Amino acid sequence: MDNSATPRKQLSWAGKKVNQEQVEGELSTLWHLASDNMRISQNMNVRTSVLNFVICAQDIESARRASAILRDLSSTHIARVTLLILDTRSDAPSEVATWITLRSFPIISDIMRHHFEQVTVSVSGAAIKYVDNIVQSTLKPDLPVYLWWLNDLPKDHEIFHRLINISNRVLIDSSHFLQPEEQIQDASAILQKSPHCALSDLTWGRVTPWRELIAQFFDIAEYRPYVMGVDSILIEHTVATSTQALDHHSNPKNPIRALLLAAWLKTRLGWQLSEDPDDKNLDHETGTYFWHMSERNMAKVVTQPLTTAGGKRSSAPLGGIRITIRPRPLQKSAPGTLCMVHMTSSINGKQATFTIQRVDDDDHVLTSVEVPGSARPPRTVNIAATHKESDLLHNELEIMGRDHLYEETLHEVFDLLA
Repeated sequence: MDNSATPRKQLSWAGKKVNQEQVEGELSTLWHLASDNMRISQNMNVRTSVLNFVICAQDIESARRASAILRDLSSTHIARVTLLILDTRSDAPSEVATWITLRSFPIISDIMRHHFEQVTVSVSGAAIKYVDNIVQSTLKPDLPVYLWWLNDLPKDHEIFHRLINISNRVLIDSSHFLQPEEQIQDASAILQKSPHCALSDLTWGRVTPWRELIAQFFDIAEYRPYVMGVDSILIEHTVATSTQALDHHSNPKNPIRALLLAAWLKTRLGWQLSEDPDDKNLDHETGTYFWHMSERNMAKVVTQPLTTAGGKRSSAPLGGIRITIRPRPLQKSAPGTLCMVHMTSSINGKQATFTIQRVDDDDHVLTSVEVPGSARPPRTVNIAATHKESDLLHNELEIMGRDHLYEETLHEVFDLLA
């Protein structure tokens, strides 16, 4: 049903179009209708939410896709969802349009179901200046506010800052940046200007299994000393082939996952960037990067199995410490997917290699270690859980505070690209 006097925008998936001041009353009516239509009315009259979830899209297709993803979210995250569509065109009319609906999903069976409320708001023209006030009017009081910004960050950072100021946590997804390097640097700058912002990235969740596998190498006592001697890291990431079909929010070369992993390893190993401009090479066109490190700060190494002289700095070994990121053309994998991590380490004249290699499918990787005098078979690990956005969102909605490790890594990426 569409009871609006301006039926120019039709969003059938968003539910019933209402005036903004009618949102609460119309939602109450939908709750009563939902209870009457159930085969049993147990627990159907209880309106509950554990958080406010604000999703900000810059086009209708992205908003529709995000609305579909909500179907897969767990029932533990029953939320008041505000789906915000921003039309930032300079010639767009000043307008605010609102739709409401109840989203329903089963808990145990189709008989036992939960509902959550979804309010879709389209804002255009001069009304965007008041977007924070518009969003606040749709929120449930006294509940945390999670903001998920879809696709590229806005050119006008003021819009983003207005929404950040009313949010407890802010989620982005750098895997969908059209200008990934520029956008990830903007994210670091925005975080520095908003010290109270708790920023996180779904791409960081996609990198987490790789970080865990790297850490597991050195959980074995026999391999632990080699963490202090790592002197070379090679990371490969997928770039799209010329025949690969991409959607309008995909870049054929997106090195963000590789950059995040490289920055995390750099901080965990206590490496310091060389100040010599000749010690780095950034080829943005191909997605190839190279850095030489000048020294290793032993005090910053996470695991210190070897005795060091009071945690002092040590100069880089002969040949230097280096990180290399390079592309690998693949047709079946999404751009930016990690393909391989290869680390070499030298301790007391012994060299060891640690490798994580993607196999034929995106769901599994092969881990292997080559150490003098030790032979261990390769291990196949399933990492399929990193692919679904709904799973990544589920994990992010479990976090109440700040992700300090991600924020530190984000600033390191900024330094690597500077």
